[in-house]
Amino acid sequence: MATTCCAPRPIVLPHPSRSWGITTAPGRRCPLLWRLQPCMGLPFVWRMLRETGRAPGRGLPQWDSGGAARVVGMARDVVVIGATVAGLTAARRLASEGFGVTVLDPNPEGASVGIGHGVSACAHASTVANMAAAYGPTSAHEHVRRNLAGMAEIRRVIASGGVAHSEVTLQDHSLGFALARELRDVAALITDSGAEVELLEISDNHRSGAWLSSQAVALDPAVYGAALASQAATAGAVIRYDTTVTHLQRRDGVSLVSHRNNLAWARELDVTRAAAVVDTLGISPWGRIAEVAPSQWVPVIRCRTAEPINAVTLLAGPPVWMIRPDGDEVILLGVKTSPEAYPGAAEELRRWATASLGASEMREAHMVIDPSDHGRPAAGASAIPGGFYARGNGRGELMNGTASGTWLASLLIGSGQHDVALPLSSRMRAQARSVGHRLRRR
Repeated sequence: MATTCCAPRPIVLPHPSRSWGITTAPGRRCPLLWRLQPCMGLPFVWRMLRETGRAPGRGLPQWDSGGAARVVGMARDVVVIGATVAGLTAARRLASEGFGVTVLDPNPEGASVGIGHGVSACAHASTVANMAAAYGPTSAHEHVRRNLAGMAEIRRVIASGGVAHSEVTLQDHSLGFALARELRDVAALITDSGAEVELLEISDNHRSGAWLSSQAVALDPAVYGAALASQAATAGAVIRYDTTVTHLQRRDGVSLVSHRNNLAWARELDVTRAAAVVDTLGISPWGRIAEVAPSQWVPVIRCRTAEPINAVTLLAGPPVWMIRPDGDEVILLGVKTSPEAYPGAAEELRRWATASLGASEMREAHMVIDPSDHGRPAAGASAIPGGFYARGNGRGELMNGTASGTWLASLLIGSGQHDVALPLSSRMRAQARSVGHRLRRR
């Protein structure tokens, strides 16, 4: 008589609508198979294994990793790869609507989200002008509207988390030397999209020119990122740091995301099932295609200036692109450059700060950030069902990252213009969870 290799346990058969994985250690026969064989026969067992996803060629991915894949919990509605600004913004919005969301990030907590200059505005003049010239006014209007939706989301996070911030004036000289008549068309494109900007002009015996003025939000990106992650987790999103995604597999109606803890001795693969996968790190087939270019380096100087500075100023550069006040100090950001050209760009920025601002007590640093995408953050749905992405500036910076995350959430919820929303079953469950949550809060 055949004997089992472990103590008898209750037999739980899979529900037809679920896909239960049966995991065994390498080289061992499944105890469930031994228990079911005498009473139900091999045909039934084989059919059950196919339904649960453990039959050869149909099962959960068995990578040559020294361990077996393990299904983690129930199927999720969305898996977000990367706890970036875009990823956490989408996760917070989706979880608030009742969807089941898991965020997987390979870095320690806060490393992927606490980057950038921490300034958000409705638009930059140079970006709007370039977009209108290259793609037409419709794309420029869409860019501004997404930024406005992103700023509204930022203000909600600030209000909910009590994030310290400041409302500052943005003086936009990003088009360099420009006359008022040249900026009127750009200002009209921005105001027609629903934003508020003011065209200012100066003219005297020594200089003349014009610029755009608008309101912006300035904050510490690390503090904001911590509040964003906390609110996403409170809304119901599961966030796992120090976790690397190793494989992606798309099935009919579901994606299998295999991931492993970054610990050196971790051997077992975990598998999370989801209806959709949002990639903000460019590791998926659709995310790699959406990548704009290799990362770029930006020289940064924090210093004290001879005269106080109260407004954020954008310049055409080089050597400086942004001047941002931060309390009694000022942060100077240079232009994006390659790693090879970075030393020269940093030296130019240092000389400019000393000559133009009388900078003292300078502390130098650098940022490695996503490349410029010319105002078109790569965010949307891929040709692969269930695949979504946010790349370039669309994932990492406060302004474009939030705009992209808000846009992705609207696509998945179904409020966007494209018919790529989550399945009806996911939306019905989310609505039921949302109603239940509101009732419990009462």
